[in-house]
Amino acid sequence: MVCSSFVVGLWKAGNLFDHDVNAVEWGPKDIYQVDFFNKEFQNNRPKQCADADPNSGFCQLLGKYRMTFPGFSSIKPYAHMNDKCPSIAPYFVRPEGC
Repeated sequence: MVCSSFVVGLWKAGNLFDHDVNAVEWGPKDIYQVDFFNKEFQNNRPKQCADADPNSGFCQLLGKYRMTFPGFSSIKPYAHMNDKCPSIAPYFVRPEGC
């Protein structure tokens, strides 16, 4: 089990989904795009986060490279989410309604 499917498996075990989902069909981008996260955190980051990276809306304390999360917490979960979504590199574009 890779890390993204492990996370979805934990979420399923914790009853975060109202629908059936297949954990192994999820990738890292699917994890951060599902609407489970507190978007207000970006406005109320701890001082350590703002000091380490003042231009980010997230909390990255270390590292040479900065992470970006396009579409963060923007997709409401639905039944069989990601079961038929393509994932072609390098952009991993999610077609409408997949």
